[in-house]
Amino acid sequence: MQLPGLIITLAIVAGQLIKIPLGEGRGATVIDAAVIALCLFGLFQIKLHLTSPPIFIKQGLLFSLIALLSLIFTPLHLTTNQYLSSFFYTLRFSSYILLGWLLLSNAFPFLKQNINQILIFSGLALAVLGLLQFIFLPDLRFLSVFGWDPHYYRSASTFLDPNFLGAYLVLTLLLIFRNLHSFKNFKGFFLPLIVYLALMTTFSRSSYGMFLIGFLTLSFFKKSTKLTFLTIIFFLALLLSFQIYIRAVNQITPLDRSQTASFRFSTWQQGFEIFLKNPVIGVGFNAYSFALKEYIIADEQFLKGHGSTTNDSSMLHIAATTGILGFGAYLLFLVSLCRAAWIKNPFFVAGIFGLLGHSIFVNSLFYPPILIWIILTASNLYDEKSVN
Repeated sequence: MQLPGLIITLAIVAGQLIKIPLGEGRGATVIDAAVIALCLFGLFQIKLHLTSPPIFIKQGLLFSLIALLSLIFTPLHLTTNQYLSSFFYTLRFSSYILLGWLLLSNAFPFLKQNINQILIFSGLALAVLGLLQFIFLPDLRFLSVFGWDPHYYRSASTFLDPNFLGAYLVLTLLLIFRNLHSFKNFKGFFLPLIVYLALMTTFSRSSYGMFLIGFLTLSFFKKSTKLTFLTIIFFLALLLSFQIYIRAVNQITPLDRSQTASFRFSTWQQGFEIFLKNPVIGVGFNAYSFALKEYIIADEQFLKGHGSTTNDSSMLHIAATTGILGFGAYLLFLVSLCRAAWIKNPFFVAGIFGLLGHSIFVNSLFYPPILIWIILTASNLYDEKSVN
């Protein structure tokens, strides 16, 4: 594996273990730094000679522009540091889009040829680390003092969050399923089993739902009754494992799952309330937590957690921070991705549909490892000779 591919793989697997502080309780991950560095190197490599971009790159850049404008015209009274920390997230999204453009411009030919292997290997590594953490470090409640949710007996791996991990594992399963022909018999059975077991031990209902949506979508494309049947069987196994988990953990420490649902509903209300304050262009991309504070929508304890920086729903987060304009631009971005993949790669469409379901409950569409998965896989839909 050449250096760019190794950098991307290690950056994904590093997850949330290393963060570069940006102030206001925010930070950049290793993969953010890696993508920005690769973009700078790639632009130098091709001497700024970018090819004509496909529609999904154009739509992604349009959303970036609206995100920037939303921050410039924000109704919030932000300090310079708050402006800069919010602006970083527009820069980050733009960098991921630029990386896709550079791949299509043949800046990293070896990386483009090995996208599937990089994403599958990173998913497998996260699954193994997640299972090891589940066995040897099951109690992550000590991380709550750093703003993380107090997870208990759940695989979280280096993402430190079972829901985000679960989403990435479902995407990995789709890629493994697509590339089964390239694995020998043992690997073809062992690899998906490891990833599936790691997904099961996340005990993430949103990720289980993503599994169902993703593989049923794939069954529709494949017109496969057998795949539909297997999807339902494996989904029911996930639900059964969740019920066993709840009963087992409740014997040790009582869990109130209704409290989690109530908390999520509360964040949806917060997001909608912020959207109504400035529905056209929002309060500024990723100035969400500052809006919560200025409009006195959340208390101080909530604002100290990592969850306060975004809404639990990706679409509500977009609407609240970039308004109708940003919401429309992002929908066009997703539609352009699916149109490009509709015939060439139904596995990718299945992943996007699954993510849309998952993102109702978790802001997964902007999570860096998932965003890089989307961009890298979308770039694989095009060859160097025809990118339009």
